[in-house]
Amino acid sequence: MNTNEVYLKELIGKYIKVKNSPNMNNVGINGKIIDESRNMIAIDAGSKVCNIPKTGAVFRVEFGDAWYDIHGDAILLKPEDRTKEKRKIYKKLRRYDSR
Repeated sequence: MNTNEVYLKELIGKYIKVKNSPNMNNVGINGKIIDESRNMIAIDAGSKVCNIPKTGAVFRVEFGDAWYDIHGDAILLKPEDRTKEKRKIYKKLRRYDSR
């Protein structure tokens, strides 16, 4: 799977780890994604549910046997609109590639 294709896939039910976040208390939280909204990802972290803002965060998501890094700023869309907004997502990703 192409790295950019990951941004268009369904994330609910996938295993995730917060790799980087503006709030350092969120870094390292891992578990299963149970819900996603435009601005937040809800993670079942075992004993509690953590709501992590997408803005400024980098997530590591498992798809099959591979892990992919996803920039939260690139997926600041409603989950159902992500497949329709392919160009907008790829435009945001170009900013990260140029760094």
